[in-house]
Amino acid sequence: MRYGHGKDRCKKPAAVCVRCGKGGHVERDCSADPHCVNCRGDHAASSKTCQKFLEEQAILRYKTENGGTFQQAREAVVVEIHKTISTRTYAGAFKTQL
Repeated sequence: MRYGHGKDRCKKPAAVCVRCGKGGHVERDCSADPHCVNCRGDHAASSKTCQKFLEEQAILRYKTENGGTFQQAREAVVVEIHKTISTRTYAGAFKTQL
């Protein structure tokens, strides 16, 4: 369920649930509490309100409008989103990458 990691590139033998992030079942069979594998929030990985989803959308928009590589777009957008990037603690920076 991580961005840029499609099912055709995944090496896990079983499906991963978009709702809870655990393997062995799919969303329609899940009754667990939602858990996002991208931001660790209390919502499904498919949520359009997920902060990581919104960041990925901003990166794609930047790349489309400005060209360059995906990495260049990511660096430009992450710095824009996190204007205080130089003053963040290691723990804060680590949380952002998850």
